[in-house]
Amino acid sequence: MRPLVLEAPTKQLSKHLQTYQPANFDEFVGNISLLMPLFDTMKNVVFFVKDDQACYRLVSKTLIRRSGLKNKKALIGLTTEQVFLESQGKDYLNQDLRVLREGREIIDKLELHSYASGQLGWCITQKTPIYDVENHIVAMVGISVDIDEDNERILRKHARLASVDQYVRDNLDQKINIGQLAKLANLSQSQLERTFKAVLNMSPIQFVQKMRLEHAIRLLANHKLTVTQVSLNCGYGDHSAFSRQFKQFTGMSPVNFRKIHFKEP
Repeated sequence: MRPLVLEAPTKQLSKHLQTYQPANFDEFVGNISLLMPLFDTMKNVVFFVKDDQACYRLVSKTLIRRSGLKNKKALIGLTTEQVFLESQGKDYLNQDLRVLREGREIIDKLELHSYASGQLGWCITQKTPIYDVENHIVAMVGISVDIDEDNERILRKHARLASVDQYVRDNLDQKINIGQLAKLANLSQSQLERTFKAVLNMSPIQFVQKMRLEHAIRLLANHKLTVTQVSLNCGYGDHSAFSRQFKQFTGMSPVNFRKIHFKEP
């Protein structure tokens, strides 16, 4: 069975940070900076620390490469609006500000990032507010772990999940519920949840959402299809529901995503 990437060491660190209260922001950054050489070795992990204005203050090398910037200094002081595509960057900034101003922790959120470099990538994201000794939020830590793109190779080693995978692929235009998938795998729903988390680092629901969005992106490349037709082919009876969920994952509407990534010839 594949090791839990989120559990060692990134998720454990996130848990510890929830109880760590530094004297101030500078103390926190000084302590966390000692871990940056470790995060710089993790090519599938984006790690960052932001100040209370949602500006990057510590970043791992992976984020530098994907942003298209030359070095860490070029990224320090920027917000997500300046690193990601415009509409997605604004959504991420609003997300950051909710964490920083309201203390809303983000846990295991499935996201499709569109970096300024043009790179697309699925990841599971966590964002944790950092409180000082006076219980004021002074910083935020973010960790995004890439989802293994070679799911077919991984699933071949897990016959029960492979059957679920094939069923989802064959029925993306239909409604799919977790009860169906658990029955297909001959597992209880809780067993299915645990198995998906252990093998693919995502829940069954997140897996279905990911597959639908990937299918939608492939269909959006065909300019002969309207967004309504794309939504129907991806199992959404309601065009607006499709657009809302697409924007939730990508930070932009299907129409804007098509304009940016699939320009008409």
